[in-house]
Order: sequence, then C-alpha cells, then structure tokens
Amino acid sequence: MSTSTQRNVADLTNWFLNAKRSLNSVTYCTRGNEIITTTRNSLIDASIMSSRASFLQSGIKDELKLLQTANSVMENQRELVRKDFQNSLGMLDEADQRLDETLTTLRRTEVEGAFSAVEGTGEEGQQRCLYDFVDEDGIENLKSQLKGVIDQVQETDEVFESHLDPFTVLIASITESLSSLSKKSAIPDLVIAIRPSLELMEEHASVMASLLESLAKHYDLCSLALKRAESHDGGISSQEGDPETEEDIANMLAVLEKDAGEVDDVVNEIKERLDEMEATGILVERTLQDIGDHYRAVLALLEKMHEGQSILMDCTIQSKDFVQKQNDNQRVIAERLDELQRLTDHYVLFGDAYDALLVEVGRRIAVQRQKDAIIQEALAQIDMLNERDLNEREQFRSEYGDFLPSDIWPGLSDPPGAYTVQRMDAWEIPEIKQGVIENAMTRRAAAISSGVRQF
Repeated sequence: MSTSTQRNVADLTNWFLNAKRSLNSVTYCTRGNEIITTTRNSLIDASIMSSRASFLQSGIKDELKLLQTANSVMENQRELVRKDFQNSLGMLDEADQRLDETLTTLRRTEVEGAFSAVEGTGEEGQQRCLYDFVDEDGIENLKSQLKGVIDQVQETDEVFESHLDPFTVLIASITESLSSLSKKSAIPDLVIAIRPSLELMEEHASVMASLLESLAKHYDLCSLALKRAESHDGGISSQEGDPETEEDIANMLAVLEKDAGEVDDVVNEIKERLDEMEATGILVERTLQDIGDHYRAVLALLEKMHEGQSILMDCTIQSKDFVQKQNDNQRVIAERLDELQRLTDHYVLFGDAYDALLVEVGRRIAVQRQKDAIIQEALAQIDMLNERDLNEREQFRSEYGDFLPSDIWPGLSDPPGAYTVQRMDAWEIPEIKQGVIENAMTRRAAAISSGVRQF
C-alpha cells in the first residue's frame, strides 16, 4: 500500500458524515419551492383582485359623479327655497314694522273730546285714541297664522335636512376614500412589482437545486470511497500493476478532498439563498396584503355606493315632497303678506281719514260762519228796512190818519213785521281748535306728497 494514494479511513468517514448532514439542505429547497408556489398562487389571486378592483373603482367613480350631481341639484333646490323664504321674511318684517309704526301713530293720536261731547258718548276722565278702534283680535289672528306657516316652513326644511345631510356626508366620505385610494399605488402596478420578485425566487430555487444536486453527488462519491476504503485494512490503495485504477482513485480522492472543503460553503449558500427568498417573500406578502387591503377598501366603497343609491331614492322622494310643501307654504305666506299689507293700508287710511275728518269739521265751521254772517247781515238789513218803514207809516198816519176811518183797514196801525231765522234740524258742529285743524291739514298735505291715497 503506497502512502501517496492511501487515505485514512477516518478522513473519509468525516467527509461522508459531513456530506450526509449536508443533504439536510433538501428542507431548504423544499421550503423555497413552497415559497414560490405560495407566491405564484398569490400572484394569480392578486391579478384577479386587480382586474376586479380596477373595474369596480372605475364604476364607483362614474356612479359617484351621478350621486354628486343629484346631491348638488337637491342642495340648489333647497337653497333656492331658502332664498325665497328669506325674501318673504324680509317682506314680512317690513310689512310688520310698517303696521307697528302705523299702530303706534294711532296710539299717539288722541280723539278730540269735542266729538264725544257732540255725540254724548264721552266718558268723563277717559281720553280715547284712534287705536281704540283697532281690531286687535284680527291683527293677532293674522300674526298667529303667519307664525304658524313660518314654523311649518322651518319644520319642513329640518325634515328635508335630516334626509339630505346623511347623503351629503356619505358622498363626502366616499369622495375622500376614493381620493385616498387614488393617491396610493394602483393594484396593477403592485402586481407588476411582484413579478421580478417571483423571477428572483425562481432563480434562487434553480441555483439551490443545482447546489443540492452537487451535494448529493458528493455524498455518493464519499459513500463509494468509504466502501472501498473499508475493503482494505489500511485505507484505500491502488492494486499493484493497475495504473488506470490507481489514477482514478487518486483523482477521486482529490475531488473528494476539494469538495469536502466546500460542503459547508455550499450549505451556507443554500441557506443564504433561502433567507433571501424568505425576505423577498415577506416583502411580497406585504405587497399582497396591500393589494388585499386595496381590494377590500374598494369593496367597502362599493357597499357605501349601494347605501348611497338607497339614500338617493329616499332623498329624491323627500326632495319632491319638500318642494311641494314649501311652494304651498310660500303661497300661504304671500296670501297672508297681502292681508297684512292691506290691513296696514286700512289703518294708514284710517289715520288719514281722521285727519280728513278734522279738516271736514274745519270746513263746516267755516261754512257755518259764512251762513251766520249772511243771516246777521240779512237781519241787520231787515231792521233798517223796518225802521224806515215805521217812520214812513207814522208819517202816513200823521198826514192822512185823521181823514181815514179806523175801520177801513184794521191793520193800518200795525207795526212793521219782525223776522227770526230758525234752524230746521237739531245739529251741532264739534268745537275743534283751529290749531288742531291746521295740523291735520299739514299732515294731509304731507300724505298727498308721499303718494298716500286720500278720501
């Protein structure tokens, strides 16, 4: 047995045992294949989710535009109704303020006591004003009706708001969620990002399989060498006179020795490649999780869209009811506003009519004074005629009385006839101070210049 070709059985045994242990790397390869299989299946699922999510997301965008348009239409309708209502409130406030100002004027306008004295209706110590003739119950009833319809308008608006606000909030939520999804990477991009990782895994798996195959060959060679060594007492040696066998054995031992030194490195490389696959698998898993989260978020949005469609149907019904009720309310408000304005006009004209009454009293006083002047003048002229007549009668009797018998005309000695002026009907004109009448005339002149209709 030569020492150059002889190998210690102990070395061969160590190589064999190490080679056998290295075959445990098959678990690494198995795990690598599992990772690849899982990744492939996940990629298929991701591709399916990608196509579905893209289709659904596109549909959600289109449907969202319809919901937004419908919401805008209903919001605009509500805003128009609100503006009309606010305009009506402004007109009501103006009319109510005008009525209050008119009633205040009536409260401040005292009825001349001379009117009550003439009619015999005056109560001692009680001063009347024009407001005493106002129908307070009628005014309060009209204002109560207005308050009722205003409350009805507000109640109708609140009912519609309770239906429209959730719809508006839901649309805002869907819009925000959709915007958030759009800012993230699209699912197709994530799917594309996985493919290089899968290709890298497949490359690692292929190399690992090759390395495992080389370990298996090394194990087979170690097993063969150990069997030959054990067939000789001292180790492995070539048979004398068989140079080919001697050379083959030497080459085999050289390969064994070289490979034995690389076994641990090969095992480590397989493990390192598996570690890289595991790390890549974790990244892929996270990406797949993102894809799944994105897909589930799209499904959640789809559920919200279904909810939005249901709410839209309800809001559409409520919108029609809202517009109809508010139109009815506006019509009632317009009618009550017209009543309020006509009532105010009535009391404005009532105040003006009272001033006209004062002016009329002044006119009648003036006429009566003219009549009295005419009567006094007529009576004075009659007195003058009577005095002249009396003188002429006396002169006649003085000249001819002695020659005329007394019974020729019994009325010859009668005095001139006396006259009196007597009123046919019992009537009196209230004694109104001239200053009061002049103030009334001034107010009427101001009313005429401002366009208020006069009696």
